[in-house]
Amino acid sequence: MPRPTVVEIPPEAQARRQAELRRARYGSLLAFHLLLLCAAGRTPSEVARVLFCSRSSVYRIVRAYRAGPLTFVESRERASQQRRRRLLPPSLKRSVLALLKTAPRAVGWCRTRWSCATVTVELPVRRGIPRSTKTMHAPGAS
Repeated sequence: MPRPTVVEIPPEAQARRQAELRRARYGSLLAFHLLLLCAAGRTPSEVARVLFCSRSSVYRIVRAYRAGPLTFVESRERASQQRRRRLLPPSLKRSVLALLKTAPRAVGWCRTRWSCATVTVELPVRRGIPRSTKTMHAPGAS
């Protein structure tokens, strides 16, 4: 009888790996695994437990599958484009981080903390690159 493979991973490392997995398997990979497990007769609770997702994800994907063909490529490409738009170039990111480490009063602002609006005004002065408040506030922008 073969011995089971046991891997000991500390809880915080497990949580980090699960978060990475959720980010990496955008759309189709999760859905394919999920649908195949459901087709094999697994319950939504079993599928959710095995794939580290919620039962609501299982129900949502099964419902979408029953409604018609799933279009993953389009949604994956759209998400990829959104991620690319949100990322700052490394040099600009360093400029923003350096600015945030400086007290606003040191560069002439009568404030104790930086806001998206003041960073948006100050950044073009330092780098000559226009940015909107919405861009500076977007997740992944800093």
